[in-house]
Amino acid sequence: MKRIITIFFLLITFNFLLLAETVLSIGERPKTQIDYMDKNDIKDTTHIKQDTTPFTKFITSTMSNEEQLEYDREYNEKFFSPWFQGSINLSIGQRTWQFKYAKERTYRSDGELIPKTWYNYVISNSNFKNSDSLNIPAITIRHTDLRLFPSSRGIYYDPTRAGEGFPFDYNQNSSVHINTPIIISHYSKDKLWVYAQTAFASGWIKTEDIAFVNSSFQEQFKNGNYAITVRDNLKLSDENGEISLVKMGSIFPIDPKTKKYLIAKKDEKGFARIEKVTVNDIDIISPKPIKFNQFNLAYISKQLVGEPYGWGGKEKCRDCSALTRDFFAPFGVYLPRNSRQQAKNGAEFISISGLDEKSKKETILSYAKPFRSLLFVPGHIMLYLGQKNGEPIILHNYWGVRLNDGSKKVMGRAIITTTKPGAELKDIRKRSMLINTLTGIVNF
Repeated sequence: MKRIITIFFLLITFNFLLLAETVLSIGERPKTQIDYMDKNDIKDTTHIKQDTTPFTKFITSTMSNEEQLEYDREYNEKFFSPWFQGSINLSIGQRTWQFKYAKERTYRSDGELIPKTWYNYVISNSNFKNSDSLNIPAITIRHTDLRLFPSSRGIYYDPTRAGEGFPFDYNQNSSVHINTPIIISHYSKDKLWVYAQTAFASGWIKTEDIAFVNSSFQEQFKNGNYAITVRDNLKLSDENGEISLVKMGSIFPIDPKTKKYLIAKKDEKGFARIEKVTVNDIDIISPKPIKFNQFNLAYISKQLVGEPYGWGGKEKCRDCSALTRDFFAPFGVYLPRNSRQQAKNGAEFISISGLDEKSKKETILSYAKPFRSLLFVPGHIMLYLGQKNGEPIILHNYWGVRLNDGSKKVMGRAIITTTKPGAELKDIRKRSMLINTLTGIVNF
């Protein structure tokens, strides 16, 4: 009888250990309001197959192993830099510029005017008089957001006007992948938020989404051997259910002994501890950097097509610069957060400002490199794919084309187009077309 009881408890213990695994698997981004926005088609989206694969044949400039490894070394150095900077390297003006919204007429997504009393509360709750009272390195333990104010509530301009309202939440600074190193300045007064800086942006993160790290954790986590997710919208879960959505471009250190992937989990004191992750699905995560070849370029880029436009990573989606950032990450190329910074980050910038349409097109076709170049216009950035019928072709997460009356025909998603999307529309504002506003080519 005792032997039967012993075997029974051993089986229970074994099953519990199996259930207690933390697993990274194929998932799905939950549908939200962002999935039901208007999404119009134009000639480009119906006449150009919305698949990047055919354009990989235009690749004429590949990256050598040495070149990729150098890019990747720089990537890792920047990625982990918040842990070693000692404090947030921003002036008080750079930390509080968002207070300007309190002086403006702003709204909720439903059109309700935001009262000044709300701004008074969130500014007070920001607690900037206690800036740098912590200066503690930390890490994100799930996919999360950087907010301009310590609040989940949105800030919009007039929702009745084109290009305003949802999804343009001006309290949304950026999304942040799981496992991202950060440094914490201080708590909000209510202790529900921390003011943090990543390698690419700063803002407020929910306290529940971070864990502090000590030197022992840093040594285990920053081990020089990293993998990166190459499939979008994965699911990280354990015996308690789903921990987080995991976006493509998220980094996981590889344990040198077990070869399993590592994440941070928070202990009862708020500090991070190492947890190993099991992966049973193929082609969802790979050692970084992955090879810059036709198969991988198609595999990564075609997953980005069709995703709803998410301003600042709103609702776990991407805007134009998040698309280019996450596209390049698996190949070991680090990009800053916004389009202006990305335009300055390439190995070469070719100005096409002031050229006429024909000259711009010729310059792009001559000097831009398929899948290695970005095209830049102030406020927007695009991945150059190659050409079709003599026209430059781009992949970009695009809100829409400007019309003569000032409104926009909304695309609201990542699309493959020429540099003249909507040219066939009779009421398009020609001077606002991308080909007429493009100012540069960014080569890597």
